[in-house]
Amino acid sequence: MAQLIDKSEIKSFIDELGFSIPDSMLELLIQQVSKHETCLLQYGEVTAKLLALYSVARLASMSGARKIASQGSQSGSRSFNYDSSGTDHLLTQIRVWDKNNCLSDLPLSGKKAGFFAVVGGHYE
Repeated sequence: MAQLIDKSEIKSFIDELGFSIPDSMLELLIQQVSKHETCLLQYGEVTAKLLALYSVARLASMSGARKIASQGSQSGSRSFNYDSSGTDHLLTQIRVWDKNNCLSDLPLSGKKAGFFAVVGGHYE
């Protein structure tokens, strides 16, 4: 079976999203998603390919990929973000299309922060 996506396709996609990640890391993430190809193909080749692209991009953004936050034109300075916030829409789409949870074992959700509050008061 041919691989649903190749490195050049996903690299192009994550470049469009503004992320950069080393090729070695990208290849490993593609391998992780490729393990799910048989399950993904039940949705048809087009949807399976989109799910694979979105999943790798989401994993890349959560694996330390850097995204240009700002760039100075004259100084050439750049600042980067290292978070997955730019791919939250991909996670939403993955959840809509992956009705049989083919990708449920991948860490696509990220970390959820809990809420902790301290309320002062006097008990009698």
